[in-house]
Amino acid sequence: MSFISFTIPAEPVAFARSGDNGAVRFTPKRQRDFMALVKLAAHKAMDGEPPLDGPIDLKIRATYLIPMSWSKKRAATARWRTARPDADNIAKIIADAMNAVVFADDAQVVNLTVQKVYGPIAGVTVTAMRLDDEGGADA
Repeated sequence: MSFISFTIPAEPVAFARSGDNGAVRFTPKRQRDFMALVKLAAHKAMDGEPPLDGPIDLKIRATYLIPMSWSKKRAATARWRTARPDADNIAKIIADAMNAVVFADDAQVVNLTVQKVYGPIAGVTVTAMRLDDEGGADA
């Protein structure tokens, strides 16, 4: 297998710094739950196949619902979401959740595309593809 694609049927959640409760550090529940959804969807899509090896091209399309408070005119022209969360934090939580499932380590990701858009259904579509190794040397 050199290609995998799956959808997470939930509003995207960004990676957040761990909180702390005195001396104990913890991952916020909302983040843990979203990572579990990503991991489950990835497991199903992999269908028992081993993780992809080599360099990986990762594409993430995060779709958000148009806010109900927006006017019809504004909603009709909405395409790109420029508000928080940041695209890099969306990529981090998804790539971390895919570790040891889709690829051995997210360090394999050599090309990353993240889109934040508005749409009729909230969710995240993820595509990971193994790139042909053309003999490039590691730096």
